[in-house]
This record gives sequence, structure tokens and C-alpha cells, in this order.
Amino acid sequence: MSSKNGLDAFFAPRGVVVVGVSSSPQKLGYGLARSLVQSGYPGAIHFVNPKGGDLFGHPIYTDLTAVPDPVDLAVLIVPAPYVPQTLEACGQRGIPAAIISSGGFREVGEAGVALEKECLRIAKNYNMRLLGPNCIGILDAHLPLDTTFLPPPGPQPGDIAFISQSGAICAAVSDWSHGQGFGFSRLVSLGNQADVTESEVLVATAADENTRVLALYIEGVSNGWQFMDAAAQASRQKPVIALKVGRFEGGHQAVSSHTGALAGQESAYGAAFRQAGVLRANTTEEMFDWARALAWCPLPKGDRVVVLTNAGGPGVTAADAIEASGLSLAKMSDASVKALVQIHPPAASLYNPIDMLASASPEQYAESLRIVLADPGADSVIVILPPPPVFTTAAVVGALIPVIQGAEKPVVLAVMGHRLI
Repeated sequence: MSSKNGLDAFFAPRGVVVVGVSSSPQKLGYGLARSLVQSGYPGAIHFVNPKGGDLFGHPIYTDLTAVPDPVDLAVLIVPAPYVPQTLEACGQRGIPAAIISSGGFREVGEAGVALEKECLRIAKNYNMRLLGPNCIGILDAHLPLDTTFLPPPGPQPGDIAFISQSGAICAAVSDWSHGQGFGFSRLVSLGNQADVTESEVLVATAADENTRVLALYIEGVSNGWQFMDAAAQASRQKPVIALKVGRFEGGHQAVSSHTGALAGQESAYGAAFRQAGVLRANTTEEMFDWARALAWCPLPKGDRVVVLTNAGGPGVTAADAIEASGLSLAKMSDASVKALVQIHPPAASLYNPIDMLASASPEQYAESLRIVLADPGADSVIVILPPPPVFTTAAVVGALIPVIQGAEKPVVLAVMGHRLI
């Protein structure tokens, strides 16, 4: 299987074989087989286990040599000591790519380091690419393809790609996304990066037509200069947001024991991200807040922001956050202020931040948003909606959505509260 970057077999395989499947629902090999079948993957699906049998309507072959073509990708879920011989069989079979889901390698100490080096030696001998070890695999929601052992349901198809050195973070984010109302184009768990690195996956995923934003969870990079080149190349195509962990001494030690990565100097990462055009988030929630905004909104043409709300406190809070982020409050034109005066009571504060008062109706919210979007001095708008005392939140949001969908400027809607929304 030809490829410009050697990763096509991971992201567009014609056939997948899972080595180490199990008929026991308590085993990871069962969960992996279930995910692959239930994903709706359109290519050939094959299972291997010396015990044979069948699983999810597919035969379980007792030996890899018996698996029919095509097979471009092998997913290994066998105990770590048996991974080298399984990779040898994959190489002899002519399989160009393998995902090692098993743990027990560099992250556990010197014996694991030696085992991982042996796996890499075998892979290079057969010109085979490896993802992992100590990872949960790849999920492409659009192909579709799911080589993880995460419990169903998987994430909804979307336009955010998530590349992570932590499989557990992938699992948590996948589940969390359902309640947050967003989906993914791809999830890629990198694990120890014995072969395929975050830099290679970054470039390949930036070229994915279903991806609009790339989010990265990073513990340490394998090659600093290579990462900077890849990140700069990717960020010229699409926004790239990174959450770099292991900032302090305790985190450094935790990173080393997790994937065997070297956390590196904090100042070096900050400088590299700035130079490569990578946005650095401080929390997982912040990273995906930014990712959703960048995926769903047109990019602003400047830094001038309008705050539109029905309460003074949230408006002041937003104003502080805007200036703290290096943005500025837009100065409304006289024409915009006059238009706002026509639809609001005299007590309303109509100079940015715009406080329409608690009685603001869905129609007032929508018309005010139209007015400020038309102002040439506004580059973007934040609409803040605490629970309105007279109207329902749903009614206000329903009035705003058509205006937002027709806007050429980005609009971010912050709905406050919980029970009353």
C-alpha cells in the first residue's frame, strides 16, 4: 500500500486483522473486536486467536497465515512478551502497519525498553510502521473505523481531531463529548511512540478533509525540531491547540512512568508553540472550548469583541477576560447605539458591554445581535445568557440561532446556569 507519509495503512486500510481477540466480554480483545464491527468499517475484518471459533459473525483464524487478503493493518492485543513474535508473523504476512495496544514496554522499566526496541527492530526489518505500544489505537468517525477497545457508544462524527499520548484521556473525552454536543473526525492514541510520532500524525491529520481543528494532549515530544516543523506546517492549514502536561517536577515524574516520555523544559515548549503557531490551552475543557469555537465559527478579522448580555456582572466578567486575553472591547458606532436605543428601555446600558437588562426578550436578543454584527467596528460577538426571569432560555437561543447561522463574523454563545436552562 503506497503512501506519501507511510500512514495510509492506519487511516485508510482495505482490511484489518485483530490478533488476540477473545470471546469473553471481560477481555480487551472482545471489546476491540466489538468496536471494529460496530463501527461500520467498510473494509475486510479478520480475527485471530489460536483457539479458533467465531465472533460477531466473523471466523476466528487460528493462525495469521490463514487470513485472506486484503490486510493492511494489524491490531495486536496480546501480552507484551508475545508481541515480537506476532510482529514477525505480521511482517512475513506482508502487513505494512500494526497498532500495538498492549502495555508492558518502555513505561515499565529497562526490560520493557528492551522489548520495545526488539519490536522496532522487527518492524524496520519488514518496512512496517508501528503505532504504540501502550495505546488504545485509532478511531476515524467518518471512514468509519474504530480500532479501540472503548465501550460503546463511540463519539459522534464531527470536525475536531484529537491526538493524545494518553489513552485514558481519549476515553474520557470520547464519553464527555456526548454531553457537550460535539463530535470527532479522528481520535489517535499515540502511546509510547516507538515508531510513529505525534509529528507524523499531526501532518497526516491536518490533511484530512473531515478535520477542521486539531487538539493535542502532549506529555513530551520525540523530536523537538521535527515537531516544530510539523506543527508549523499543520497550523498553516488548520488551527492547532495543545495541552502540554508535566509542567512541574511532580508532573515530570508522572509523565516518565506513564509513557516513558521526557517532559522537557517548560520554557522550550512555550517558545516552540508560539513559533509554530500552536495555541496553548491550560485545561482539557479549555482546549475543547477553543476547538469548538474554531471549528464552528468563521475566524475573526480583528481583535474587537462585543459583549451582549442581559446582566451587568457577566458582562464585566467577560470584559476582563477579553482584555486579559489580549483582545479589546469594540467601540460601537453612533448608528449602532441609536438602533439599540430604539428597541431597549432607557435603563439599558448600550455601550459595550451591552446590558439589555433581565427583561430582554428573545426578539430583543436577536435584533440586538443583528445590529452589533452589522457594526464595522465589531470583529466578533460574545452573547451571554444567564437564566432569563421572564422568558425561557430555549426561546432566546431559538431566536439567536438563525442570526448566528447567517453571520459572517464569529458569535460565541455562553449559556449560564444549569437547572433553569
